[in-house]
Amino acid sequence: MNNIADIHCHILPYVDDGASVAAESEALVEAGYASGVRTICCTPHLRRGMFETPDETIQEQFEKLKERTLAAAYPEEIKLFLSREYHADRLLLQRLEKDAILPLGLGKYLLLEFSNAHPLADIHWFIKTVLDAGYTPLIAHAERYRVLWDSPDLTEELIDLGAKIQMNSSSILGREGRHQASYCKKLLKRQLVSVVASDAHDTEIRVPELDLAAAHLTRKFGEDYAEALLVQNPLEILGL
Repeated sequence: MNNIADIHCHILPYVDDGASVAAESEALVEAGYASGVRTICCTPHLRRGMFETPDETIQEQFEKLKERTLAAAYPEEIKLFLSREYHADRLLLQRLEKDAILPLGLGKYLLLEFSNAHPLADIHWFIKTVLDAGYTPLIAHAERYRVLWDSPDLTEELIDLGAKIQMNSSSILGREGRHQASYCKKLLKRQLVSVVASDAHDTEIRVPELDLAAAHLTRKFGEDYAEALLVQNPLEILGL
Protein backbone atom coordinates (compact mmCIF):
# COMPACT_ATOMS: atom_id res chain seq x y z
CA MET A 1 0.00 0.00 0.00
CA ASN A 2 1.92 3.04 -1.29
CA ASN A 3 -0.60 5.86 -0.92
CA ILE A 4 -1.19 5.92 2.84
CA ALA A 5 -2.29 9.18 4.51
CA ASP A 6 -0.96 9.60 8.06
CA ILE A 7 -3.11 12.27 9.72
CA HIS A 8 -1.89 12.01 13.31
CA CYS A 9 1.84 12.36 13.98
CA HIS A 10 4.33 14.49 15.89
CA ILE A 11 7.17 14.89 13.45
CA LEU A 12 7.72 18.66 13.67
CA PRO A 13 10.84 19.46 15.74
CA TYR A 14 11.05 21.78 18.75
CA VAL A 15 7.29 22.17 19.28
CA ASP A 16 6.10 19.34 21.58
CA ASP A 17 7.22 15.89 22.79
CA GLY A 18 7.72 14.64 19.24
CA ALA A 19 10.79 15.01 17.02
CA SER A 20 13.53 16.66 19.04
CA VAL A 21 15.66 18.07 16.20
CA ALA A 22 15.33 18.74 12.48
CA ALA A 23 17.36 15.65 11.56
CA GLU A 24 14.95 13.41 13.46
CA SER A 25 12.04 15.12 11.77
CA GLU A 26 13.55 14.38 8.36
CA ALA A 27 14.21 10.77 9.39
CA LEU A 28 10.55 10.36 10.37
CA VAL A 29 9.41 11.61 6.98
CA GLU A 30 11.82 9.18 5.34
CA ALA A 31 10.59 6.29 7.49
CA GLY A 32 6.99 7.16 6.69
CA TYR A 33 7.74 7.28 2.98
CA ALA A 34 9.44 3.87 3.19
CA SER A 35 6.29 2.46 4.82
CA GLY A 36 4.04 3.73 2.02
CA VAL A 37 3.01 7.13 3.34
CA ARG A 38 2.50 9.80 0.67
CA THR A 39 0.35 12.28 2.63
CA ILE A 40 1.17 13.55 6.12
CA CYS A 41 -0.75 15.88 8.40
CA CYS A 42 1.48 17.09 11.22
CA THR A 43 -0.50 17.40 14.47
CA PRO A 44 1.55 18.96 17.30
CA HIS A 45 -0.11 18.93 20.70
CA LEU A 46 -2.07 21.84 22.10
CA ARG A 47 -2.70 21.21 25.78
CA ARG A 48 -3.09 23.76 28.55
CA GLY A 49 -0.11 23.95 30.90
CA MET A 50 1.84 21.34 28.93
CA PHE A 51 2.05 22.07 25.20
CA GLU A 52 1.25 25.67 24.36
CA THR A 53 3.62 26.39 21.47
CA PRO A 54 2.04 29.23 19.44
CA ASP A 55 0.56 28.44 16.05
CA GLU A 56 2.99 30.91 14.48
CA THR A 57 6.02 28.97 15.76
CA ILE A 58 4.54 25.71 14.57
CA GLN A 59 3.85 27.22 11.16
CA GLU A 60 7.52 28.29 10.90
CA GLN A 61 8.74 24.77 11.65
CA PHE A 62 6.22 23.34 9.21
CA GLU A 63 7.45 25.56 6.36
CA LYS A 64 11.04 24.52 7.08
CA LEU A 65 10.03 20.84 7.02
CA LYS A 66 8.30 21.34 3.67
CA GLU A 67 11.45 22.89 2.26
CA ARG A 68 13.65 20.06 3.52
CA THR A 69 11.23 17.43 2.24
CA LEU A 70 11.15 19.04 -1.19
CA ALA A 71 14.95 19.22 -1.24
CA ALA A 72 15.15 15.49 -0.44
CA ALA A 73 13.66 14.85 -3.89
CA TYR A 74 11.59 11.74 -3.13
CA PRO A 75 10.65 9.73 -6.24
CA GLU A 76 6.95 10.36 -5.48
CA GLU A 77 5.48 13.56 -4.06
CA ILE A 78 4.81 13.78 -0.32
CA LYS A 79 1.92 16.08 0.50
CA LEU A 80 2.27 17.84 3.85
CA PHE A 81 -0.46 19.50 5.91
CA LEU A 82 -0.50 21.18 9.31
CA SER A 83 -3.06 20.88 12.09
CA ARG A 84 -2.92 20.21 15.84
CA GLU A 85 -3.97 17.56 18.32
CA TYR A 86 -6.36 19.50 20.54
CA HIS A 87 -6.70 18.36 24.14
CA ALA A 88 -10.21 18.65 25.55
CA ASP A 89 -9.62 21.54 27.96
CA ARG A 90 -10.18 25.26 28.53
CA LEU A 91 -7.59 26.23 25.94
CA LEU A 92 -9.50 24.37 23.24
CA LEU A 93 -12.71 26.12 24.27
CA GLN A 94 -10.96 29.48 23.92
CA ARG A 95 -9.74 28.55 20.45
CA LEU A 96 -13.22 27.43 19.41
CA GLU A 97 -14.74 30.66 20.68
CA LYS A 98 -12.26 32.68 18.61
CA ASP A 99 -12.48 30.27 15.65
CA ALA A 100 -8.70 29.94 15.90
CA ILE A 101 -8.52 26.29 14.88
CA LEU A 102 -6.09 24.66 12.47
CA PRO A 103 -8.33 21.97 10.97
CA LEU A 104 -7.11 18.71 9.52
CA GLY A 105 -6.16 19.56 5.94
CA LEU A 106 -8.69 21.47 3.86
CA GLY A 107 -11.80 20.26 5.64
CA LYS A 108 -13.58 20.96 8.92
CA TYR A 109 -12.28 18.13 11.06
CA LEU A 110 -10.51 18.53 14.40
CA LEU A 111 -8.26 15.93 16.07
CA LEU A 112 -9.61 15.77 19.63
CA GLU A 113 -7.68 14.19 22.49
CA PHE A 114 -8.94 13.16 25.92
CA SER A 115 -7.24 11.76 29.00
CA ASN A 116 -8.26 9.03 31.39
CA ALA A 117 -9.37 11.75 33.80
CA HIS A 118 -12.27 12.63 31.48
CA PRO A 119 -15.51 10.85 32.44
CA LEU A 120 -17.82 9.71 29.67
CA ALA A 121 -20.18 12.64 30.26
CA ASP A 122 -17.35 15.10 29.62
CA ILE A 123 -16.35 13.27 26.44
CA HIS A 124 -19.93 13.59 25.19
CA TRP A 125 -20.02 17.28 26.13
CA PHE A 126 -16.80 18.13 24.31
CA ILE A 127 -17.91 16.26 21.20
CA LYS A 128 -21.16 18.24 21.11
CA THR A 129 -19.29 21.50 21.74
CA VAL A 130 -16.89 20.87 18.86
CA LEU A 131 -19.79 19.96 16.58
CA ASP A 132 -21.68 23.10 17.59
CA ALA A 133 -18.60 25.13 16.63
CA GLY A 134 -18.80 23.73 13.10
CA TYR A 135 -16.11 21.03 13.29
CA THR A 136 -16.31 17.25 13.22
CA PRO A 137 -14.22 15.66 15.99
CA LEU A 138 -11.86 12.84 15.10
CA ILE A 139 -11.21 11.16 18.46
CA ALA A 140 -7.47 10.61 18.80
CA HIS A 141 -6.33 7.10 19.85
CA ALA A 142 -9.72 6.16 21.31
CA GLU A 143 -8.26 2.86 22.50
CA ARG A 144 -6.38 4.66 25.29
CA TYR A 145 -9.46 5.78 27.21
CA ARG A 146 -10.31 3.19 29.86
CA VAL A 147 -13.81 4.56 30.27
CA LEU A 148 -14.59 3.13 26.82
CA TRP A 149 -13.15 -0.35 27.37
CA ASP A 150 -16.24 -1.87 28.99
CA SER A 151 -18.21 -2.11 25.77
CA PRO A 152 -17.89 -1.15 22.09
CA ASP A 153 -21.39 0.28 22.48
CA LEU A 154 -19.91 3.20 24.43
CA THR A 155 -17.73 4.10 21.45
CA GLU A 156 -20.67 3.66 19.10
CA GLU A 157 -22.46 6.31 21.16
CA LEU A 158 -19.67 8.77 20.29
CA ILE A 159 -20.09 7.95 16.61
CA ASP A 160 -23.86 8.41 16.88
CA LEU A 161 -23.19 11.88 18.33
CA GLY A 162 -21.22 12.73 15.18
CA ALA A 163 -17.60 11.89 16.04
CA LYS A 164 -15.22 9.67 14.11
CA ILE A 165 -12.70 7.28 15.66
CA GLN A 166 -8.92 7.13 15.10
CA MET A 167 -6.67 4.35 16.37
CA ASN A 168 -2.89 4.12 16.55
CA SER A 169 -1.02 1.53 14.51
CA SER A 170 1.03 0.57 17.58
CA SER A 171 -2.12 -0.35 19.51
CA ILE A 172 -3.50 -2.46 16.68
CA LEU A 173 -0.17 -4.29 16.45
CA GLY A 174 -0.24 -5.06 20.18
CA ARG A 175 2.59 -2.72 21.21
CA GLU A 176 0.51 -0.92 23.86
CA GLY A 177 -0.71 -3.93 25.81
CA ARG A 178 -3.45 -6.52 25.59
CA HIS A 179 -6.31 -4.30 26.81
CA GLN A 180 -5.79 -1.78 24.05
CA ALA A 181 -5.23 -4.51 21.45
CA SER A 182 -8.42 -6.29 22.53
CA TYR A 183 -10.42 -3.07 22.37
CA CYS A 184 -9.05 -2.33 18.90
CA LYS A 185 -9.99 -5.79 17.67
CA LYS A 186 -13.57 -5.44 18.92
CA LEU A 187 -14.09 -2.08 17.26
CA LEU A 188 -12.43 -3.09 14.02
CA LYS A 189 -14.62 -6.19 13.79
CA ARG A 190 -17.67 -3.91 13.97
CA GLN A 191 -16.06 -1.40 11.58
CA LEU A 192 -16.44 1.43 14.08
CA VAL A 193 -12.98 2.83 13.32
CA SER A 194 -12.57 5.47 10.61
CA VAL A 195 -8.81 6.09 10.62
CA VAL A 196 -5.59 4.32 11.59
CA ALA A 197 -2.60 6.65 12.00
CA SER A 198 0.94 6.37 13.33
CA ASP A 199 0.98 8.94 16.16
CA ALA A 200 4.73 8.78 15.54
CA HIS A 201 6.94 10.78 17.92
CA ASP A 202 10.49 9.56 17.35
CA THR A 203 12.72 7.15 15.45
CA GLU A 204 13.29 4.61 18.22
CA ILE A 205 10.13 3.88 20.23
CA ARG A 206 7.05 5.61 18.80
CA VAL A 207 7.92 5.05 15.17
CA PRO A 208 5.98 5.11 11.88
CA GLU A 209 4.98 1.55 11.03
CA LEU A 210 1.90 1.92 8.90
CA ASP A 211 3.16 -0.69 6.45
CA LEU A 212 2.96 -3.29 9.21
CA ALA A 213 -0.47 -2.01 10.19
CA ALA A 214 -1.61 -2.24 6.57
CA ALA A 215 -0.51 -5.87 6.35
CA HIS A 216 -2.14 -6.74 9.67
CA LEU A 217 -5.43 -5.01 8.83
CA THR A 218 -5.57 -6.61 5.38
CA ARG A 219 -4.95 -10.05 6.83
CA LYS A 220 -7.45 -9.74 9.68
CA PHE A 221 -10.19 -7.49 8.30
CA GLY A 222 -9.84 -7.48 4.52
CA GLU A 223 -8.21 -5.32 1.90
CA ASP A 224 -11.16 -2.97 1.42
CA TYR A 225 -11.42 -2.00 5.09
CA ALA A 226 -7.65 -1.66 5.39
CA GLU A 227 -7.59 0.74 2.45
CA ALA A 228 -10.49 2.73 3.90
CA LEU A 229 -8.69 3.11 7.25
CA LEU A 230 -5.32 4.11 5.82
CA VAL A 231 -6.12 5.83 2.54
CA GLN A 232 -9.71 6.66 1.65
CA ASN A 233 -11.08 7.93 4.96
CA PRO A 234 -8.03 10.00 6.00
CA LEU A 235 -7.88 11.60 2.54
CA GLU A 236 -11.57 12.42 2.75
CA ILE A 237 -11.07 13.98 6.18
CA LEU A 238 -8.26 16.10 4.74
CA GLY A 239 -10.64 17.29 2.02
CA LEU A 240 -8.68 15.63 -0.79
